[in-house]
Amino acid sequence: MNLEYIELSRKKRFDLWVGRRLTGKYTRDTGLWRFAVVSMWLLSCVAVAVAAMGMSTGFGSLFDVVTGIALNTIAMAFSAAFITVVLAIIGARVPRFTTGSFLYMNVLVYFILYFSEFGWKGALVYSVLFTVTAAGLGLLAWLLARVGGRRRVALWAASMAVIVMAGFYVRLDTIENSADRADGNDVHAQASSFPDPSEPGEYAYRSFTYGSGKDRHRSEFGDETDELSVSVNASDYIKNWPWLREKFWGFDERRLPLNGRVWMPEGDGPFPLVLMVHGNHLMEKFSDEGYGYLGELLASRGMIAISVDENFLNYSVWSGIPKEDMKLRAWLLLQHVRQLQVFSQREESPFHGRVDFGRIAMLGHSRGGQAAAMAADRKQWFPEDKSLPEEDSYSIQAVVALAPTDTEVEGKRTELKDVSYLTLQGAKDADLVNFYGDRQYGRVAFSPNSEAFKASLYIEDANHSQFNTMWGRSDNAWPTGLFVRPPELLAAEDQRQVAEAYVSAFLETALRDNEEYEPLFLDYRLGLSFLPQTRYYNQYESGRFERIADFNGKDRAVLSPGVTAEASGLADWRLAEALDRQGKSKGDQGMLIEWKNGGSYSVLLDSSVIKEPSNEDVLMFSLAYIEHEIEDGLQEDKLLENESLEEAGISIDVEVVDRSGNAARLPLSQFMVTNRQSSTRFTWLPGMEDEFSEGKYKNSEESVFQSFGLPLEAFLKQNNQFDLSDWSRVTLIFNGSPGKVMLDDLGWMRE
Repeated sequence: MNLEYIELSRKKRFDLWVGRRLTGKYTRDTGLWRFAVVSMWLLSCVAVAVAAMGMSTGFGSLFDVVTGIALNTIAMAFSAAFITVVLAIIGARVPRFTTGSFLYMNVLVYFILYFSEFGWKGALVYSVLFTVTAAGLGLLAWLLARVGGRRRVALWAASMAVIVMAGFYVRLDTIENSADRADGNDVHAQASSFPDPSEPGEYAYRSFTYGSGKDRHRSEFGDETDELSVSVNASDYIKNWPWLREKFWGFDERRLPLNGRVWMPEGDGPFPLVLMVHGNHLMEKFSDEGYGYLGELLASRGMIAISVDENFLNYSVWSGIPKEDMKLRAWLLLQHVRQLQVFSQREESPFHGRVDFGRIAMLGHSRGGQAAAMAADRKQWFPEDKSLPEEDSYSIQAVVALAPTDTEVEGKRTELKDVSYLTLQGAKDADLVNFYGDRQYGRVAFSPNSEAFKASLYIEDANHSQFNTMWGRSDNAWPTGLFVRPPELLAAEDQRQVAEAYVSAFLETALRDNEEYEPLFLDYRLGLSFLPQTRYYNQYESGRFERIADFNGKDRAVLSPGVTAEASGLADWRLAEALDRQGKSKGDQGMLIEWKNGGSYSVLLDSSVIKEPSNEDVLMFSLAYIEHEIEDGLQEDKLLENESLEEAGISIDVEVVDRSGNAARLPLSQFMVTNRQSSTRFTWLPGMEDEFSEGKYKNSEESVFQSFGLPLEAFLKQNNQFDLSDWSRVTLIFNGSPGKVMLDDLGWMRE
């Protein structure tokens, strides 16, 4: 018998063996298991459909979902069939196609969850749970189809009970916040008479667009645009423009369009100009329409508002996002200023003679908020760029940043000088969980007696996306958005009401010299008659502020020339970095003060520090609550949602003393409530706060400063012997229960 014959016989025997193994490979997939396969297919289609909603192609959600389901069906059929063959060959005594379907679905869901920022551990656990649940539902359906009579009714009732209990646990529907508004003094009476800046003004206005005239996706920037703009070459700022991005938009980095939605007051003008720019969202889901509510309000109040289109710089699942896009976003804002200057020279243009280029504000959301600040810091970012408008031909007077980023670019960060700055941030921002606008706030400086000012507002129940009407309720694309869902969010219209009130008040003050709104930035309680019900934290500083101590040195006892510090009865007092949720520095220091059973912290002033004080001046400082425990041992998370520090057992007094020993002491709560920090739970999934986004949501709190303004007149009324001109000491007295705070920016504001 030759070797060739032997090899042929082996091949025949192998083929016969394989054939026998493959015969009846589906016989174990009986009716019971077929129900499980169908159930897994249906729920895998649901998983793919949800994922497709977060992976827009630009052809519409229906196309994305249908295509995803079709591809999933094909992939599942082929994968399960392949696994069936393998299991049959190895002789596995299991329902093979069912097993193949189970493995396919598990891998599918794992990768969907993994790329949804679950982390590998969470993705593995929940993919297995989801797949087992899907198979179990199929088995339950088979059981319901077979049993009859009372047993079927009982089984249905038990199934519905499980579903109802799961629904109560998940709590996907948002519960309106029940926190009481902060109380204090007679501020409520003042609030009722404080003018509402969110009310429309007296100007009629018109809306129109300008654009390239060639937009593929929006006729208002295409053949129906009202005014044609030029394209700009951004090749100096970007090198990676994928061909898929060019195919979608029809242009590359050498021909970026200048598109804008305009709301313009009727009348001769000239009017202040507000350029508004969105942040990063899915490129295929356009964002520039989302600030129409602000555009209409500002135009009614005598300002030209323009929402700038930068969607072509946004993220796409298919083509990524351009590198260093922050700088490019800022550069485009300045290119719009140049284009508007060209328009204003044309007699036939609606912009002709109607734009006050000496009063410009930049307003941005998310990455747009950082870009707005960068545009105002032109000398640092674009010192040699000749394509931008002449520096002395325009003036950016103000910047508004809604939930902004603060990413380091080229090893630098934006520094603003004598530019008014406002930033708003939600404590339940599941995209940018840290208050990055607070960092930029700290890098805004003023010359002595500057008319500029800066303000911030931290809003307990606000999130990231609802500042834009096009971004929906969730801060995260699906499927992540199904699992990262902070409870008790403000309704979208309420969150935008906050933006309307503060943006309008800020720009009225910064661009139109309307001083009646400025007190709102020092004390948010003046707006309680028109602000939605939640907890707020505000900071404020103006060019009239004279700093005594900023606590950025190295010696806790020597704060600045002529200013020293001492403490009594404290557990700890030291200079420390202010930290965000991840325990990273926020770029600022403060004096960390901790006490167990009361104590005091004093700042001593040399006679040369306080010059020509007036009883109309205001003693100011910022305070951030860090942590505390109630005397009976209850932890903070057991406190009522609307509880202030005083109600929780922390009481702080402020005392001023002159060199003759005359003292005036008042409770801090007389001037402003000292709320505990806002605590946010981001997901309803057990054990996942630490897993999502590499621990992004791990810590529920961020220490946020609250500004306190204490009129010196109040101390003089408490003790008319106190000599303001010979003021020598400021003391914070901590009464009773344990606590920890951080003190910063001590000084006074000249009136």
